[in-house]
Amino acid sequence: MSVAVAQTKSDQSGVYEREDLLNGCQAVAHGVRLADVDVIAAYPIRPYTEVMDALSKLIADGQFDAEYIVADSEHSQFEIVKHASSVNARAFGGSSGTGWMYGMEALVVTATDRLPPLFVVGNRALDDPGAFGVEHNDAMAVRDMGWLLCWVTTPQEALEHVLIGYRIAEDKKVRMPMGLAMDGAFLTHSQHMVKIPSPEAAKRFLPQYDLAERRLHPDNPISVAPQASEDWVMEIRRQNWEAAKRARGVIKEAYKEFNNVFGERYSAPYYFEEFMTEDAEVVMIGLGTVAAPARTAVRRMREKGRKSAT
Repeated sequence: MSVAVAQTKSDQSGVYEREDLLNGCQAVAHGVRLADVDVIAAYPIRPYTEVMDALSKLIADGQFDAEYIVADSEHSQFEIVKHASSVNARAFGGSSGTGWMYGMEALVVTATDRLPPLFVVGNRALDDPGAFGVEHNDAMAVRDMGWLLCWVTTPQEALEHVLIGYRIAEDKKVRMPMGLAMDGAFLTHSQHMVKIPSPEAAKRFLPQYDLAERRLHPDNPISVAPQASEDWVMEIRRQNWEAAKRARGVIKEAYKEFNNVFGERYSAPYYFEEFMTEDAEVVMIGLGTVAAPARTAVRRMREKGRKSAT
């Protein structure tokens, strides 16, 4: 449940509509609403389950209009999202841990078909042993398959990177699926104050999805996922790699545009955030929520005279 509080100064400009107490899952749901997603496919598994719970409530309460499909398996869920994306619908899904692995066939084809839906990955350990969070092997499994991956540290970043994620993935120079990863329990269930953008501001930043000449439609006969010779397989892989390289420039453009709309939220180089690195002798690197305690550790070591950074 979210709790509304007094509006901030930036709310008065129309950029933000309110500030609420949200956990990571709820923040992602609001990001999906603001992205005006057309199709949602759900087959929840902990710890990302509340993303789908929150989305279903937003739709039931009339705050969001989208096609919400309850799938019969993770594999079906990912297939629904993939096919929705291919017919020019902005689509969303998600999973965690072993659920992510169950849908691997569909996840691979989504990348090789160069489709740009966004999936949330509530990171959890792959069974056995089962654990609520602690590792990133689920999301990392698609790292070399033509996926874009992004880890967020706070619910605020989670909401914002739904918008940023679609903006990057759907760019005609990229067109790759985006995996938005957030640590199970440490972020999916932890609550922070989150500034929720206004729909008008979100629309200024995120254009409508347009697959253009690659849209699957009876009036546009194209081949999708054909069987190919070994030479063409390598050519397709090369095209994926070229798109990934172009994504670097698009990422910079997307963050600059986000800052133009919402204020200076993110700073260059955008691929990562630095903390006390200027004169550091030791640098710690981490993904996700580990960044917050790492900064605390750096501050404490600095107080003791050790030149460390994150």
